[in-house]
Amino acid sequence: MADGSVRSVRSRFDLGKVGAISELSARREHDRLRTQINRERGSVPTAPKGETFKDAAEAYMESIAPHLSISTVRQRRSHLKHHLLPKFGASGLMALDVRTLQKFSTELLATCSRKTILNILGTLFGILDYAKKCGSRVPDGISFASLTLASDRGATETAYIRSEDAARIVFHSREPYRSIFALAWSTGLRAGELLGLTIGDLDFERKLIFARKQVDDRTRSLRELKTRSSAAPVAMTTEVEALLRSYIEAFRPSGLLFPNRHGRPRKRAYVVKFGLKPVLKKLGLPSKDVGLHAFRHGLGTALSNSKVSPKTVQQILRHADIKTTFRYYVHSDTDGQRKALESVALPPIGTNVLIGTTHVAK
Repeated sequence: MADGSVRSVRSRFDLGKVGAISELSARREHDRLRTQINRERGSVPTAPKGETFKDAAEAYMESIAPHLSISTVRQRRSHLKHHLLPKFGASGLMALDVRTLQKFSTELLATCSRKTILNILGTLFGILDYAKKCGSRVPDGISFASLTLASDRGATETAYIRSEDAARIVFHSREPYRSIFALAWSTGLRAGELLGLTIGDLDFERKLIFARKQVDDRTRSLRELKTRSSAAPVAMTTEVEALLRSYIEAFRPSGLLFPNRHGRPRKRAYVVKFGLKPVLKKLGLPSKDVGLHAFRHGLGTALSNSKVSPKTVQQILRHADIKTTFRYYVHSDTDGQRKALESVALPPIGTNVLIGTTHVAK
C-alpha cells in the first residue's frame, strides 16, 4: 500500500467450465497463477526437488552432452559455469519466464556480444527443452522469438586474408610455417585439423586429405572433429601434392605432419605468435586478431569472388549449413566493391547518353 503496509487480496480466475478442463489441469493453472503473483510481489517459492535449473542442467549434461561434439560441450560448460548457474542455479524452472530471461539478456549486453548472448540462450533453451521432455514443468512460450535482442550494430568484421596477401605470406615464411600457411590457404582446413594431420591422413594416390582428428589447443591432445561434415575428405590439388611431397622429403615426419621439436602437436597460439605475426608485420599487413582461421575465411571469400557455386564453397569448407558459409565466411572487400561499382558507373560528364525513353499510348 502507499503507506508501506501490506494487504492480501483474493482474486478469482475463470479457468473454464467443469468438463472442459480437468481438475489436474485446473490445479496446474492455479499453481502457475500463484507463482506469477508471488513473483510480482518479489517472492518466488522454492522449487520442488529435482526441478531447479541446476538439477536440469546436470541431467542435460549427463544424458545429452555425450552425443554432442567436444567443442559444443566445452562451450556449454562455459556458459553454465560463467553465466547460467551463478544466475539461475537455485531457481525453479517455472521462474525462468519471459520477463526474467529478457532482463538476463539485457544484463549480458554489458559484457557479451549479440552472438555470445544467442549462444548462451541456446544452451539455456536446450536444457529447458530436455527438462520438459523429461516431464518437468517449464514456462510455456519461451523461445528466441519471445525475447527482444540487440542487433549487431557496430560489430567488426572477422579478419580474413586476401589471395594476393596469402601468396606473399607463404613466400616470406620459413618452414614449417611456409607449408602450414600454404596448406591452410589451399585446403581451408581449420587450425586444429591442420595441426592434427598425420602422414596417414594423406592419400596421394587419390589426391585426398582426410582430417580425422583435431588438436585441442589447451591440452595439445588429438580429439574428435567439430562436426560430422568435417570428416569429409579435402581435395588435394597438384600444387598441394607437390608441396607436401617436398616437405615430407625434407623433414621426414613419421607421425604428425607438423610436430614440434618434442614430437607433440604444435600449439596454435605459438604458430601465430612465432610464425604468422612476424611476417604480417614485415609485410605491413594488419596483424590484430589475425590467426590461422583468417586463411579459411580468405579462401571462402576468394572462391565466392571467383563465381564458384555456393554449394561447392560449402563443400570445400565442409560446413553442415550453407548459411554458415555465407554469413561468416564470405566477405566483400573494398576492392571487390570498387570493381562492382565501376561495372555500373556512369560515363564521363559531357558524354551524350540515351538513358531511356518512355512511350505513352494516348
